[in-house]
Amino acid sequence: MKQIILTLFFCVAVLLAQAQVREPAPVQTDPKSKSLEQQEKEVAIYPNPNNGVFTISFAQLDARQVELRILNVIGNEVHQEVISRPDIQTTKTIDLTRLAKGLYYVKIEADGYSSVRRVVVK
Repeated sequence: MKQIILTLFFCVAVLLAQAQVREPAPVQTDPKSKSLEQQEKEVAIYPNPNNGVFTISFAQLDARQVELRILNVIGNEVHQEVISRPDIQTTKTIDLTRLAKGLYYVKIEADGYSSVRRVVVK
């Protein structure tokens, strides 16, 4: 009987030990950092679809430089540009009329920010 009680006590102790709930560690975020939704709204590509000429607008990316790459559908880089010290509102016009019509990817990278957008050239 003593052995059964000890075994039962041991089983209950093991189950309770595994069921302990601890408070999750608080997540510390930079108060200056922006949410992904805010950052996505600050980059605009228009018109899309287009005839090969389109505009990319950056608003307040808080970066020392912005790297802009255009990739074709198989991932080859067809255009690359680095914008040093972008203004609060920077606008770039891109001309892809020398390239084939189709789907292209615009990759935008800045300090702590990266985004890939699709552009259709008709």
